Amino acid sequence: MQCGISTACFYPTETREALRFLGSFHHGPTEIFLNTFSELEETYLKQLKEIAQENQMEIASIHPFSSAFEPFLFFSSYEERFFDGVELYKKFFHACNVLGAKILVFHGDTRHRTIDMKLYAERFHCLSKIAKQEYGVILGQENVERCCCSSPENIRLLREYTNNTVKFVFDVKQARRFGISPFEVLSAMGAENIYHLHLSDAKGDNTCISPGEGEFDFSQLFTELSKHNNLLSGVVELYNDNFESPKQLLAATEFVNQQMKDHLKGGKST
Repeated sequence: MQCGISTACFYPTETREALRFLGSFHHGPTEIFLNTFSELEETYLKQLKEIAQENQMEIASIHPFSSAFEPFLFFSSYEERFFDGVELYKKFFHACNVLGAKILVFHGDTRHRTIDMKLYAERFHCLSKIAKQEYGVILGQENVERCCCSSPENIRLLREYTNNTVKFVFDVKQARRFGISPFEVLSAMGAENIYHLHLSDAKGDNTCISPGEGEFDFSQLFTELSKHNNLLSGVVELYNDNFESPKQLLAATEFVNQQMKDHLKGGKST
């Protein structure tokens, strides 16, 4: 594994331009944040693929713009809407196939959900099964501060109700913003179930700065993850006001890659 960079760092730059700019200084893994419906069109996806290939970039994961209305699509009491949501997400799974991405990031329901975690797990499992069996894509449940899977308790319930088949995207800043240690979330997910990382650092009241510039214990993170070997990818994911130049992003990936080399299994990044 090698650490990459998310195009989300450059939002609201148009996605093709963000990827092209990223490719001008970074050749390696990336996460593409798709920002609107037209970016799911075949022509647009192929343009993204061409940009990635020209710049020797591997698309590790896709982040859907529709995360904000996943509660409305998948977790309301209006069951019929769930099936329309599935049809929309099949387009994202197809986008993963076109771009070569192995993971689609999923936020899920809000903390103030209208259904219980057992039904949540049933619907998540259904969508995840379609992603895997029909498209070969991992649907990765992320811990997002405003969503129900920010809570370690709900994460454990999701694992229980899916017979521990759920795969996770672990975001360290989202755990901080929920007001708990990221390692509490990691423990609830189980290192063996974490397949993708959203990485940032923190210092004082600033919960999202460039990795290597703060106080987060990356050594402990990768020591914990080294107990298993399922991790597929990780990206530096910041907001555009959290860094000043591409040099900071490159320095962050170099810092993370060194941490992985030092602490992942066998002393090597995979």
